[in-house]
Amino acid sequence: MLRIITHSAEINAELQRIRDRPYRDEIQAKEVAVGEILDRIKHQGDQGLFEPFHTLTTPTNLKVSGSDLDAAYQKVSKDLLDAIQTVSQKLESFYQQQLPKPWVKFEADDVVVGKRYTPVKRAGIYVTWDQGSPISRILMQTLPAKIAKVPEIILVSPPDETGKVPPDILVAAQMTGVNQIYRLGGAKAIAALAYGTETIPKVDVITGTGGLDVILAKRMVYGTVTTDTPVDASELFILADETANESYIAADLLAQVEQDPSSAVVVLTTDLSLAQKIQTKVQQKLQDNAHGILSEKAIAHYGLIAVVESLEQGVKITNQFAPHTVILTLAEPWEVVEKLRAVDSLLIGSKTPKAIESYLGHGGVILPPSGLIRYASSVGVETFLKPSHLIEYSSTALQQLANALEILALAEGLPASADAINLRLLEGEDY
Repeated sequence: MLRIITHSAEINAELQRIRDRPYRDEIQAKEVAVGEILDRIKHQGDQGLFEPFHTLTTPTNLKVSGSDLDAAYQKVSKDLLDAIQTVSQKLESFYQQQLPKPWVKFEADDVVVGKRYTPVKRAGIYVTWDQGSPISRILMQTLPAKIAKVPEIILVSPPDETGKVPPDILVAAQMTGVNQIYRLGGAKAIAALAYGTETIPKVDVITGTGGLDVILAKRMVYGTVTTDTPVDASELFILADETANESYIAADLLAQVEQDPSSAVVVLTTDLSLAQKIQTKVQQKLQDNAHGILSEKAIAHYGLIAVVESLEQGVKITNQFAPHTVILTLAEPWEVVEKLRAVDSLLIGSKTPKAIESYLGHGGVILPPSGLIRYASSVGVETFLKPSHLIEYSSTALQQLANALEILALAEGLPASADAINLRLLEGEDY
């Protein structure tokens, strides 16, 4: 059952327990095994992918063929194709706004400074489907890469027991600009993307969610490639007052745990009566058996309704926790927006359901762990771009700064840097 807590000390203790929930007891045992997989594939390439056992017995079976894609289109309904197209268009428009603009500034004395952005050569997208279709996760990774104009987008996804990747994954990937698709999952897939094999090319950036082996593998290959921020599990906080609709809130809570059973779902409200109505409504929805045992366990383990003394206290708790998503179901939600500093997605008003963020928001489930939202962001266009600074100085401009630069260089114990400045001031000498 979704618990109601009213005492501040107990609220803080429960939120700390929830924050510490993901994988803590499993990490140490898994790290060694994941490290062995990475090392084997790094040194053995394709051979390392098929040892000790794998359902795909030859490297040629790794790559999804054109005929596989054609067959997948025959298995997907026109309604789903239209839905993917509709959402893709909305997301492309959204991500287009994220595209940073290069700039150049011409200053006095022929000084030129600027900044440009170039796409990475190759992006690796990892998607799994053990918790249902990952169509939204595909869109929210491939479309930012497409907007960034990445030349090659490679998607890897684990096959089913027959060695096939589900058709909806293939179709969504094809429709959103993926160039190559491979049947491979877990730490092996991350290793293949990071190091490259004879069959799977090495990429520059890896994004995507998965189990603990994928999380650890991404952490271990960081530095060899760039990765998005490690993903543990997501959180949804809802700030609600007496004007909120308990049915809407209950539906959003269940929508969140349906998408990710390890999610934390927390309601912060000043109204005890509303808290009791939400608790009852959630229990009613769980009893209809439509949401499954996983949702019921998630609500019991990682769900909470906290009755706070004031809206200000609710905002303070939210900022301290730094959850991924916050829904404001308040009479005056815009008065709170500027007070929430550490949030990835902020959904405002009673008519903005969690599903809007999941399919049309920015990043959806491709998010950093709780707390890291203070300084990290979800996958976006800049994930796939490399910024470069442009600087050009004239003799006149260098002359004006040379003394200050030389003093700083010598103060830092860098005589070669001072020499590099002075050489350029010696006119008529050929060095």
